[in-house]
Amino acid sequence: MSNTIFELRDSVEVSIGRLGHVRMKQENYNQEVAIITVHPDDIPLLIEQLQKAGVEAQVIREELKNRSVTKDSDKQ
Repeated sequence: MSNTIFELRDSVEVSIGRLGHVRMKQENYNQEVAIITVHPDDIPLLIEQLQKAGVEAQVIREELKNRSVTKDSDKQ
């Protein structure tokens, strides 16, 4: 399994594959591409899980941002 993270990304696309699967494509500035293909029956559960994970991810990113600001303040 590959774990590709594109922090700086140029595009995010959602499309339907020729077999009726939902495809999510993300491309970064180096034209590296990550594609996830999901069966349509799994979309409702995926949406629910993404909403929960999105909230948790924002909390983590805010905590990391605050730590960075605190470290910068300590240096002064």
